[in-house]
Amino acid sequence: MSSKELSVCSSTTNITSLPELTLLADEASIGDVIQDVVRMGPHEEPLHVLDLDDVVRKHYGWCAQMPRVKPYYAVKCNDDPRILQTLMTLGTGFDCASKGEMERMLGYGVKPESIIFAQPAKSIPSLLYARSKQVSVMTFDGAVELEKIHQYYPEARLVLRMRHDSLKVRCSLGKKFGCDPIAEAPELLRYAATLRMNVIGISFHVGSDCDEHEVYYEAVKIAKGLFEYAKTIGYEFSLLDIGGGFPGDNDKPIDRYVQAVNVAIDQFFPAESDIRIIAEPGRYYVSSAVTLVSFVDSKRVMKEKQPDGTEKTRMYYYLNDGIFGTFYCTALEGQQVVPIVRSKLTKRYDTTLWGPTCHVVDKIAEARLPELDVGDSVVFENVGAYGMVLANQFNGFPLPKVRAYLREGTW
Repeated sequence: MSSKELSVCSSTTNITSLPELTLLADEASIGDVIQDVVRMGPHEEPLHVLDLDDVVRKHYGWCAQMPRVKPYYAVKCNDDPRILQTLMTLGTGFDCASKGEMERMLGYGVKPESIIFAQPAKSIPSLLYARSKQVSVMTFDGAVELEKIHQYYPEARLVLRMRHDSLKVRCSLGKKFGCDPIAEAPELLRYAATLRMNVIGISFHVGSDCDEHEVYYEAVKIAKGLFEYAKTIGYEFSLLDIGGGFPGDNDKPIDRYVQAVNVAIDQFFPAESDIRIIAEPGRYYVSSAVTLVSFVDSKRVMKEKQPDGTEKTRMYYYLNDGIFGTFYCTALEGQQVVPIVRSKLTKRYDTTLWGPTCHVVDKIAEARLPELDVGDSVVFENVGAYGMVLANQFNGFPLPKVRAYLREGTW
């Protein structure tokens, strides 16, 4: 494998330094990298192998398949600076949900008009900060939020977030955000008009990691109805935000979502209508870009008595990563993970994979695996979404270390 170390620093930003990345020869594969990491192990800390080429491919795939929908990457999903700088270079917008995220992206040189403050429950200091930096596009879903914006940022350009939940999602966001499009939205729009607030469009979010592509068509259809209603009270909306929810694992293509979205926007918001359409993908961009290489710190061989009086062997492996690290979403959202083990052994055992902490909830997965020894590796794909941003150092265990790679041709 041909590679060389390079410290990334863009002259177009005011960043003074960024974590290093490794440039790979174009013929090298990320699989080669992972094999090298495993061969050089075990390592004390779990390792995230970040494939920035995967992020670039995802971006060009999005642009080719949904050319009318500009992506505003959800910073909350994975805020590794190399991912953010890559997407900034590619020209995406950014969905920020806090003052901290806005500060970070503006500090990188992102223009205020390339940020949507997509947080329906904003603090007063964050509103004042947005106003001071002219980040003007933001969401709301209730009367109190509208009044607060009217008081602290009256010239803001508002997007009303309606609720439209998919029934097949990993995390339903409508429980927390989004007004009812029938019972609440028209009243809120009328109230905004009396306050002379500049409402410019409608947004929705069907839920995180959606498995129901048809829901986007229905949501766009309902949003169109609100566009039409807004006209009757003097508004001329110019923005539709279709949110996130798009899958990003390497075995979950977005083709069916693309078809549903394209059919809907072409039917209800044809190109000649001059309506700007954006989305807030997070998981789509980064899930498959990160592979975890973890190692077995310890092991127990359990003998479990069966109802017929026989004994069955179960293996316990304690890895150097767990629920309080990469796998927080495993406990939080019931996410299934698939361990990858390379072994010449054919016999398999019922296996429990535990994290390194003392907490009993720190269980990663159950599987049937060949026998492993202390120091052996266990690999997990598709861990780029929320794996790092939710990790913490409970019990003093280190956070995963991120190693980023990019092919020379892409660079």
